[in-house]
Amino acid sequence: MKLFLYGLVASAGILGLAAGFYPEYQIELFSGWILPVLAGVVTVYFVLDAAKKDAQLVTKTIAKGFVIKMIYYGATMLILFKLYSFEPVPFICSFSGFFLGLHALEAVIIEDISK
Repeated sequence: MKLFLYGLVASAGILGLAAGFYPEYQIELFSGWILPVLAGVVTVYFVLDAAKKDAQLVTKTIAKGFVIKMIYYGATMLILFKLYSFEPVPFICSFSGFFLGLHALEAVIIEDISK
């Protein structure tokens, strides 16, 4: 969990820099950051909890988390784009970058657990 917290701090720093360079897109940048952060925190919590109980439970937790994340991302994107008018390009860039970075960090954590 400590590694993930360091990743969150680093991503928050990157978010702060991006928001400083583009203050007119602060809401879009923050929205693109917070969605993967929330999903990542919940996933890492449940995977670490499952790792304490049973090794096979980790695989089941990852599979369930994948399905739940697909629903979560789809629903939140739909709600954001339907109910809130904003610039989609900064949001998509922010979301894509943080999504890739934080999910890569999750993969490293899961690999570390499986050793």
